[in-house]
Amino acid sequence: MIPDTYNLEKVYKGTVEQLKEELSVLTLENIKRYPGLKPQWDNFYEMWLRFGPEAARTNLIPFIWTGEVPSVPEAGYGTTS
Repeated sequence: MIPDTYNLEKVYKGTVEQLKEELSVLTLENIKRYPGLKPQWDNFYEMWLRFGPEAARTNLIPFIWTGEVPSVPEAGYGTTS
């Protein structure tokens, strides 16, 4: 059963909106080199193909939010702003 709510310990220093903006730089090519996300590559790729880039990027939010993987700037990627 899927829970109605999740209690994620926040490690990421920004807001959800800031994180979504940072994730907008990720593509099918550069996600392959994103530190700590190798186990998620197949999920990212499948989500991208089936539901589009925004869904694939949104799927990564919990991993960055909880500090399981580095944020986009920490990983060495720029932002679109």
